[in-house]
Amino acid sequence: MTTSDTFGNQASTQTLASVLISPGAGGLIQIQSALRRALDGIGPAIAPIPTEPENIAATIKSVIRADDPDFPIESGEIAIVCSTSGSTGTPRGTLLSRAALHASATAFGQRFGTDARWVLAMPIHRIAGLMVLVRSHFNESPVVLDPSIGGARQFSAPTFWATTQNAVRSSRADGRPLMVSLVPTQISRLIDSGKVGIEALQAYDLVLSGAAATPQPLLEKLRQLGIKVSVSYGMSETCGGCVFDGMPLAGVQVSIASEQDAQPGRISISGSVVASGYRLRPDLDGVSFVGDRFITHDVGAVDPGGLIHILGRLDDIVAVGGVNVALSAVEAAIRHHPSIDDVAVIDVPDPLWGSLPLAYIVLRANETHTEESKNKLRQEIKETVAHRIGRAATPRTVSFVDQLPMLDSGKIDRLGLRLQANQEISDAQLNHPEGI
Repeated sequence: MTTSDTFGNQASTQTLASVLISPGAGGLIQIQSALRRALDGIGPAIAPIPTEPENIAATIKSVIRADDPDFPIESGEIAIVCSTSGSTGTPRGTLLSRAALHASATAFGQRFGTDARWVLAMPIHRIAGLMVLVRSHFNESPVVLDPSIGGARQFSAPTFWATTQNAVRSSRADGRPLMVSLVPTQISRLIDSGKVGIEALQAYDLVLSGAAATPQPLLEKLRQLGIKVSVSYGMSETCGGCVFDGMPLAGVQVSIASEQDAQPGRISISGSVVASGYRLRPDLDGVSFVGDRFITHDVGAVDPGGLIHILGRLDDIVAVGGVNVALSAVEAAIRHHPSIDDVAVIDVPDPLWGSLPLAYIVLRANETHTEESKNKLRQEIKETVAHRIGRAATPRTVSFVDQLPMLDSGKIDRLGLRLQANQEISDAQLNHPEGI
């Protein structure tokens, strides 16, 4: 038996309902009705779970415990339990209330407008894709799906261009601005594709770049091309983007844990968009949700103009021979090289140095490299990092790969990359016991 409060919110004795999201347009059909009822407070809280890949689905199910009457929803105010991407460990189920989701959609509308048409090219079970649907619900905005949604097919410039053209025709007919939310990797692929991808991006009144850090060279290129891009910062715990181009949305307060905000410090966020906690993890709630604030794992600072700059993550800073090294800073130094398309720098434990940085690099597809040129590039990279940051930050190894492992949220799978690196080191030690 369940009860309801004066707002129609169903009491927390109700079971959390899973919504299985299949790839393609079918996923949107599967979630639309349940999402609408959850947001309006007339249906149970929902947990979007992808049907593919099976390993991700299984992990989310084990964390969320949906459809299990022995684990009812924590509060009748919760509308969505959104799983985090788990880029550095096991994903968590984030409890998002109707009030927080409505506040996020309202504040976004105040900043960017409420009458948009959205093109959806992000996974529906992750916060970036979910928030497109949440804004669409509260603002009655139409949504156009890219065929790549949910991994139904590979994201590509020609297909995205066709999707964009369909949306453009509709917006010309009713005058709605056209918006899209993408991750930097998608944007970079569109730019690298040439005219088709660039013209597609230029057709939008707003291109949101989020879920992962947007490299400064990419941002400069977009602005040179006249693409209306806005860099978002946020996470599942803040209903997605809550800071855009360094400015928080209305009702969002960002604090830097330092004596002066101008100095780098840990970021915490408060306001009506903050989540109610984690699903079945009161132990984490006590650490991450303190008072009315969400304590992030990110480091930032405020410039003289009041803009917030995200500098990296706390777990991004490692000690190499007693020297603190920010891996994101190493990545930034490497990424500026004209021959490099993408880079990830991770660390592995070392008994002598504590940690050692390792670099994995994707070269630009339109260039040909020999082993000799790769070795020269390795040396250039190490010299650049040593000069700009210091010798301790120099990558121990520089490996060239066809692509970086990615999570479905658009973030680099750093945990997977660390496991891969540790295995490679272990194999090398077995083959060369005298040392490598």
